Amino acid sequence: MSRSSPKFSLNWLAFALLLFIFTISAVRFYFVTRGPGSGEGDRNGSYIRVAHWQLEPGFRDALQWAIDTYNQLPEVRDAGIVVEQLPISERVYAQFMNIHLISGTAPDIAVKKETNLIRGDSLAKFFMPIGSYIESSNPYNAPEYQIPGLPAELSQFLEESAWRDIFFDGLNGGYEESLSDYYAVPICTWGGLRLMYNRKLLEQVKAYALEQIMSGSDPDWLQSVWLSQDHRSGYLPRSSGLSWLQDDTLPQSLGQLFLYLNSVVAYKESEGLEYLVPIAASKSGSSDIAAGYERAFSSVLWEELSLEVGRNLTSLETMAGFARGIWSFDSPSVREYFKLLKEMTAFYPKGFLGLDRDQAQRRFVLGQAAVFSTGGWNVTGIVEGIRQRANSEDHFEIDIERRPMPVAGERWSEFLSMPLSEADVEGSVPFAINKQSANFEGALDFLHFLTSHRIQQGFSERAGWLPVAIGTKPPDLVEVFMPTFEGLPPHLYMSLKSNVLPASIRNAWTSTIKLYQTGAIDYEGFAKHVTEVLNDPKIGMRSAWTRFLMRYQDRTLAFQRSVSVERLGTLMGSEDAAIRERSSLYLNLLEDEGVLIKRWWHELNPDEDYPEY
Repeated sequence: MSRSSPKFSLNWLAFALLLFIFTISAVRFYFVTRGPGSGEGDRNGSYIRVAHWQLEPGFRDALQWAIDTYNQLPEVRDAGIVVEQLPISERVYAQFMNIHLISGTAPDIAVKKETNLIRGDSLAKFFMPIGSYIESSNPYNAPEYQIPGLPAELSQFLEESAWRDIFFDGLNGGYEESLSDYYAVPICTWGGLRLMYNRKLLEQVKAYALEQIMSGSDPDWLQSVWLSQDHRSGYLPRSSGLSWLQDDTLPQSLGQLFLYLNSVVAYKESEGLEYLVPIAASKSGSSDIAAGYERAFSSVLWEELSLEVGRNLTSLETMAGFARGIWSFDSPSVREYFKLLKEMTAFYPKGFLGLDRDQAQRRFVLGQAAVFSTGGWNVTGIVEGIRQRANSEDHFEIDIERRPMPVAGERWSEFLSMPLSEADVEGSVPFAINKQSANFEGALDFLHFLTSHRIQQGFSERAGWLPVAIGTKPPDLVEVFMPTFEGLPPHLYMSLKSNVLPASIRNAWTSTIKLYQTGAIDYEGFAKHVTEVLNDPKIGMRSAWTRFLMRYQDRTLAFQRSVSVERLGTLMGSEDAAIRERSSLYLNLLEDEGVLIKRWWHELNPDEDYPEY
């Protein structure tokens, strides 16, 4: 009896494919972690990799210019150092860093991104503190490295000042309060969020709306825009709306913005522009124009909510204010904010919560949106995207302006008296040095170079981003994103979105707001659900008091460890360590295992024990 030949199994094909992919990945991993492997990069550990997730147009080219300039310095070439950037998608960046930090193969320099692994005190396990270096001057700000022709006063300041003092925020963007030290060096700043307008569309829509007014009686959509007698509907008086339509300015008030957005909707229907939307919004917070008004509305109550004069308002004080009856979902400022939120959301595209910021930006670039809220980091990409559109008739100019506030006589003017100050803006894209790097001195030297005045100026010009160094001039296109300092203090507002709160409260607030925005529930349903969670004895406000106490106790332990470490440095003669020791000791005494919030609890609830674990 003949033996049948064995059948081919697809499992072997799958195994071979898996083995092939593994081999390719292993080879790729070897060369990425080792460096170029030949030529200049193959220099026995002198290769320095810089990882980041900023894939916006302009940033990588600007960083590569800085890297190439550094690599060509005679002293760098003589030292055998070669720097190379490693751009990684933001979607996988956190996972990439977690894996490689644990395995000891992480890049020498990386943008510090908080993850479940790299958070709080754990930051010190993976990245080097640089507090002992920031008080010395930056060697690359010496006269021989400066831009020729600088004013004498600026030149002297750059040469003599401590490295920290060269940053517009005093290097706060790299400071970790819980560790009492500096762990990162920001290389630029986001600035403030601004509204971007399609100038061609603005002119067409204003002309259309003006024609509607001049043709006779106002159509229904225009009548709904004019402010009602009781100020409960509409947005601005007809006279001021007509005046604005007759000039060529951008919306300068919130009422004018709502007039424009309603005009876009009417223009879209009149012209049959199926894909046009008033606002290119997405799930990204930066594109949510309405959310930007939340802090201004809630700042109305900060004096009544504050339990400690001179401190930022905490989410714990917000909840305590709810329990004390200072605010509720029937409070005028709270209810009116949610009205604005719903009315503004009506101008977002359908399904906006399923769109990411790139999709929103693409919609604006394609001329399918009238307004887009964004930061300065996106401007270069947007301008370039518009310029590269194949049909020149599709090109348009953009105008940029701050988010407008209502003026006297408009709806909501009694709640929004002034904008929020942007004085708390700090440096961004914080580069940190891997603690396991074999090239710490070289990595530190490159960060000195990258944040020097001359390189910051060149980097900013090429990237189209705001610089972080004092004395540098931002590119004209993004100058409007420079932070403004007039307005309400940025941290005196009520919030239930803090990461310190139990997830039950955060989710009840943030997730239910999305349901309200999309019309899945009404305001009463939203208020009822959040109130039930806040009042729940297990997952509500009492749980938050417990969580806050644990946080302060953990911070106290961190300060105590810092004090011990710096005390050793002080005994060994380090003046910098002595300064950090005093700072950590002060913070430790100030918080002292949550003594402050314990006092708050007993003042508010004198007959009850603190709700500990």
